[in-house]
Amino acid sequence: MGGVVVDIDTRTEMEGLYVAGEDAGGAHGSNRLGGNGVANSTVYGGIAGDTMGADIRSMATLREIDEAVLAAELERAIYPLNKKPDLVLPLRQQLQNVMWDEVGVMRTQFGMQRGLQGIAAVSDALMEVGVAADNLAFNLTWHDWLNLRSLCDISEVITKAGMARENSRGAHFREDFPEPGAMQDSDFTVARKSGEHVKVKREPVQFTIVKPGQTILPAGEPETLVASQ
Repeated sequence: MGGVVVDIDTRTEMEGLYVAGEDAGGAHGSNRLGGNGVANSTVYGGIAGDTMGADIRSMATLREIDEAVLAAELERAIYPLNKKPDLVLPLRQQLQNVMWDEVGVMRTQFGMQRGLQGIAAVSDALMEVGVAADNLAFNLTWHDWLNLRSLCDISEVITKAGMARENSRGAHFREDFPEPGAMQDSDFTVARKSGEHVKVKREPVQFTIVKPGQTILPAGEPETLVASQ
């Protein structure tokens, strides 16, 4: 179903960031809904802990704090405190409706294009909504604002990734492209943010253990394992 791209030891491209469980992409392919969460959380969680420990021991010194990164993140977090307070929940409901109607279980190119327009409308409106700054220690509305900001971003990624994939696999079904396509030509979708824009590309699946139509079972076994994307 997707997640941050990781290697087999849960490392990401960003040094110091490790991802395990259902936030990680690529481990189980399109078979996401059949109970892989336990393997994701326990097996890969253990691998992440071991890898982090090993990586820390190999460091000569810890990195210096990047003050510019901290300042940018602080500015992002306090942004709504400098705007006139307004309601956040109606915008969240609007985004939910857009995603359900246009980027839901049954998808089409035209519908997802409408979805992108709806997401942009919610995102723009949110940037004009503020949060009262009278209680920062326990401010659920502030949390809701930051969560909705993230939801707008990930909704854009989901929609653009759905538009890029012109076939139907797993929980992704395109009414205008209902066929799954050849398994040996499987690829996966990678989304990156470059500046203020999300760019999507496709990369081929590397069948390093077993290829579609092949099996790793001993000869004579009736069951065939087929790799999935």
